[in-house]
Amino acid sequence: MKNAVLAAIIFTAASTANAKAQSIFDKIDRLAGKVESATYKVDRAANAADRAGKTGGKLAGMLGKKKENSTASLTDTNGANKTVITVSGMEMEKLQKLNDLLENTDGVTSSKMKYSSGRSTITVIHQGDTQNLMRKINAKANGVYTSQNITEMEDGLVTLKL
Repeated sequence: MKNAVLAAIIFTAASTANAKAQSIFDKIDRLAGKVESATYKVDRAANAADRAGKTGGKLAGMLGKKKENSTASLTDTNGANKTVITVSGMEMEKLQKLNDLLENTDGVTSSKMKYSSGRSTITVIHQGDTQNLMRKINAKANGVYTSQNITEMEDGLVTLKL
């Protein structure tokens, strides 16, 4: 008889613990469902915003919105031209020599140098076009670079790679 009562008490306690555990699992499952629902709503909102942005871009294109001309800033108000020389792989000493060379070239009003170990720039304000500027400095650039180092040249832009 004692064994039967003890077994009944253990069975009741186990059933109660099982019911509580099941209710905790149900709560976790409901929370997971809410998180999934919120994620779905956020994804839908992001997709709607993306579609709206694309539609706005198409409308702007249809209305004739023009992009800013990248060469518009190549000419100063006083008729001087601007050329940006981008140099990669050049040491500071050689870049300084190139900048000095540019400053002492006929027709150059000013030059501004920005150095970085990976990619440096020299912005030059000068008279005439970029091709004439490069002709003038190519003749004097011995030891700094060669014409084979020029990877790109267009009006307002020169790229050198050493």
